[in-house]
Amino acid sequence: MAGFTVDTHVFRELGELLVGRDSTALVELIKNSYDADATEVIVYGEHLSNLDSGFIAVADDGIGMTPEQFTEGFLRIAARGKDVGARQSPRYSRRYTGAKGVGRLAAHKLAKLLEVESTSWSKKRSPASGVVASIDWDLIEEKQTLDEVAGSTAISVRAVPVELPGNSGTKITLRRLRRKWSKTEHGRFLEEVQSFAPPPLLTEPVPRTVVPEKLLFETPTVRDSGTNASFVVKLEGELSPPDDYWSAALEAAKWIIEIDATSHTGKVSYCIAPTSRTVEELGEVEARRYKMSHPGGDAGPFFQARILLRTGQLAGSESLRAWSGRAHGVRVFMEGFRVLPYGEPKNDWLGLDRDAAERSKDFLSSDVATSLFPALPTAPEADRPGLSHLPNKHYFGAVFLTQAGAPRLRALVNREGFVPDENYDRVVTLVRTGIDLATRVRAAVTAPRRAERRRMRAQPDLFTQQSPEPPSFTEVLQTAETHASAARRLTAAGDSKAAAREIDEALERIRYVAGASEELADQAAMLRVLASLGTQLSSFVHELNGLLGMAEAVEATLNAIIDQADELKRTSRGRLREVLKSVGDLRRHLERHASYLIDVVTPDARRRRSRQRVSERFNTATRLVETAASRRNITITNSIPNDLKTPPMFAAELTAIFANLLTNAVKAAGDGGRIRATARRTSKGSVVKVENTGAAVKVSDGERWFRPFESSTTEVDSILGQGMGLGLTITRRILEEYGATIRFVSPSSGYATALEIAFHG
Repeated sequence: MAGFTVDTHVFRELGELLVGRDSTALVELIKNSYDADATEVIVYGEHLSNLDSGFIAVADDGIGMTPEQFTEGFLRIAARGKDVGARQSPRYSRRYTGAKGVGRLAAHKLAKLLEVESTSWSKKRSPASGVVASIDWDLIEEKQTLDEVAGSTAISVRAVPVELPGNSGTKITLRRLRRKWSKTEHGRFLEEVQSFAPPPLLTEPVPRTVVPEKLLFETPTVRDSGTNASFVVKLEGELSPPDDYWSAALEAAKWIIEIDATSHTGKVSYCIAPTSRTVEELGEVEARRYKMSHPGGDAGPFFQARILLRTGQLAGSESLRAWSGRAHGVRVFMEGFRVLPYGEPKNDWLGLDRDAAERSKDFLSSDVATSLFPALPTAPEADRPGLSHLPNKHYFGAVFLTQAGAPRLRALVNREGFVPDENYDRVVTLVRTGIDLATRVRAAVTAPRRAERRRMRAQPDLFTQQSPEPPSFTEVLQTAETHASAARRLTAAGDSKAAAREIDEALERIRYVAGASEELADQAAMLRVLASLGTQLSSFVHELNGLLGMAEAVEATLNAIIDQADELKRTSRGRLREVLKSVGDLRRHLERHASYLIDVVTPDARRRRSRQRVSERFNTATRLVETAASRRNITITNSIPNDLKTPPMFAAELTAIFANLLTNAVKAAGDGGRIRATARRTSKGSVVKVENTGAAVKVSDGERWFRPFESSTTEVDSILGQGMGLGLTITRRILEEYGATIRFVSPSSGYATALEIAFHG
């Protein structure tokens, strides 16, 4: 009777398919120890570059195996033992990390000879049983089919009696290694093996000497286990990592990012905390905290993450710095085991290297920040303007996934990475959001220092005592040239001291030009970007009007169907009316935004100033945030007198001012909150107040939120966006052009925060 036969090369083929690389193979064996309820695993390597004498031993104190379990489990490819029941281990109820039964294929990938010694664990205090076995893969592959292997000397299994129950566990020894690694390959293998589990600095409480403030969690949830049983892996022999790297990495950190995307709140929390080194350098800098709704809702994925950010070089020996160069990046762990290739030197799963190279600001949804705040790679970190992205080499961290928290994430067949579906995309989005928030916070806390440095460079009294106005660039450069010429003459005459004084004077003027030119470059870049943006918006408005026409046509068609189709069932009519309502909402939403954009990009938008009706412009801005406000059941009240007007200004500017204030207010007001705008006339002009319920801003702390990249909003809204922290900065600059002011003031009774705009004239 005919039947299937299996060629012995199946081990080689499956091993290449299911186990991507040598380090992955070794980690698979360590996972087997975890699944076997081990609390300690010792992985020892010796003579790893020698094929004959080299070996790797993996010894654990798990539940071990009986001869029967070894035969039915280890010797059966793709055994189903871990696929039944709740998929939890018998002693500590751990979630199984293995599912395909490929541990023995990992052994095949690493070495030609496998030796096993195992003593089983029993719940009863009865005599245990043990097994000693060996598998010679070369002898197996000499046979044509697996049927021929039975009865040969390729596989040896021997039961070992254990008179008294003692310590259970398993030791697997891999001999006759398959590869003779080069120094580079050997180093890469060691790096991958040593990083298979997260280091203690990412899993243990952060010392108060490093970060004095309390973070989101003391210790992250690394594994989904029913007990508190520990799992320690010791790498010994040639696999031992350098002892001082982890402490050096923590000491070098300038910021710590924590992300708590667990399921019990429905929210994702972020904490961006400065380390003691940063506080010492920049003065009083406090941790910033943010929240956003989980984009996956109840579906997750749910996880925690801790990421260290450093901006300088890692101190220490050359070998330590070399190790740092290989061990940076944000890594991903599932049940405490590294998921490759995330976090490897050439893996850019978060797009950090891409954005650092391109200096793009994708998280701001435009290239505006790129042009407004160009990075200066040669400048010190604290003196770089704006939102400078940092590449992967500046980050070291971990994302901790569990089977229970992320059950929808699917591993690729070679055990390296996840299927790039929407669940994986959510992990990327949530982690990248935390890093982008840190980028904004870094820019915010260094902005005062950058501004101070520019003020120090720009000292008008260095050049003239007669005029309080800063000198022109031409005057400054002419003066610098005069001093440089004098220095040349004095040098030729041998008066080096006087020449040095002249050079110092010239340098002072050059520093002035450098500082002032930064601001001019920013302004010039803004003009270029706004000109380009206006061109693009004109095209976008055309497309938006096209969509509006389509929405109107669909709405009219649905109305006609409902009116004429008497034979439709009641349920069908109800569903059509629901669709009709949604299309109507879409049409009105498009109308609101099209109206605003037309107002901004029309040829007259920046051509003629006129006195603007404040109430009318506030209503225009209200329509832009109406959807977000309605979603949160927020009431917006306009109590501004209809006849109140501003001094002559552009309509689009006043709309932008109110849009910025309302966007912040909607984010802060909270569900069911209230926003109110009032106004009064004064002897000098008029005063407009916008106030909201919800999150409060201290009036004494108000000036802080007008600094670039600062944001009083702690809720990251999926519709209104994360924001740049530039809304109030831009608003103040627009108002200053007209001699108007804006500041935080005490709110009226029943409100939490209030902003007041004073127009003069």
